[in-house]
Amino acid sequence: MNGIVPDSLVGYRQALEEAVRRDLEAGRVRRRRRLAVRGVLVVAILAAVALAALSIVSRPASGASVVRRAAAAIARSPGSILHVDMLGSQTNGDGSVIKWRDESWQQESAPWARRQVETGPDGVVTESGSTQSSDEVYDPRTDTIYVSTHSSAAPTQPTWKIAPGPTPGTHVLRYAGPIVEKAGQNAVNLHSLVITAAQAKALRNGTDVVAFRISKKDGVLTTDVTVMHATARMRAAKKAAARSTPDPDPGSGSFRDQILALLNSGGAHVAGHATIDGQDAIEIDSADGHTTYFVDPASYAPIELRTRGTDGGTALRFRTYETLALDGNSGLLSLEAQHPTAKVDRDAADYQAAETRLFPHG
Repeated sequence: MNGIVPDSLVGYRQALEEAVRRDLEAGRVRRRRRLAVRGVLVVAILAAVALAALSIVSRPASGASVVRRAAAAIARSPGSILHVDMLGSQTNGDGSVIKWRDESWQQESAPWARRQVETGPDGVVTESGSTQSSDEVYDPRTDTIYVSTHSSAAPTQPTWKIAPGPTPGTHVLRYAGPIVEKAGQNAVNLHSLVITAAQAKALRNGTDVVAFRISKKDGVLTTDVTVMHATARMRAAKKAAARSTPDPDPGSGSFRDQILALLNSGGAHVAGHATIDGQDAIEIDSADGHTTYFVDPASYAPIELRTRGTDGGTALRFRTYETLALDGNSGLLSLEAQHPTAKVDRDAADYQAAETRLFPHG
């Protein structure tokens, strides 16, 4: 209530006080009896008003609203740094448990600088960094930062060309973009497709889109290409996402994107409240029941993520999940800033050797 009492209640209280004053003149016994009754009445009215206000303020959000707020809580915030510190544990089919810790600082805009400190199951700490144009590892034994540079160009989206067909009223749809997938040394061979004049027209004006599926057989990738109405393709993609939600990969740099895919799949639902290490949490389950995500009831920030499979499961406990201002904290993204006395080695072969040495398990 914040100390605010409605005007109608103030007037009623004044009327009660006037009645009490009249009771004082009527006698001590009657005064005490009526004062007690009216005092209880005032308390009851105040309590009723307070409960009414509380019911408005604390009314629980709907399940869909919780899922939306949980997704918003981990959405990117350009111009900032996402700091995540989490403890992981993996339970294997034989009952053994592997534990680790991962702490990272990720820039939320280009050049997407990232620094990561990992503590493995054996207690060994490794530190690495990356941007759009480089990967880095730090070797504390030699106090050296090894750097590997690469192209920062973004992958090109597949493109298609429409050429005259083999017979009147037909066209040929040919793939004219870059290789989008590989399997060992075998590149994807996106074959051409004969389409009708109506399909060619629909592709040119955007009513239809090209849809293709890549499959692998005997080590060779093949593709099935078709032309589909744009709206139908969107509906098919949405239904597929609702049926099957990808399990989040805690070792992936796109970990948050996979969580967002879970929350935006249409199949995530609120299962209720739970207690995680003494902290109240809202439980969100995936459609297939293999993934459980716990968020803070107030901020909707991540608390814990659990995945279950046929051979065990994984639990990620978020010790810290916060957004930091880029100004004044950019040094958290840089290995050189964290290790100002370290030598910098930009030889590609030295980097590969250091990566193999520091990350023997990949």
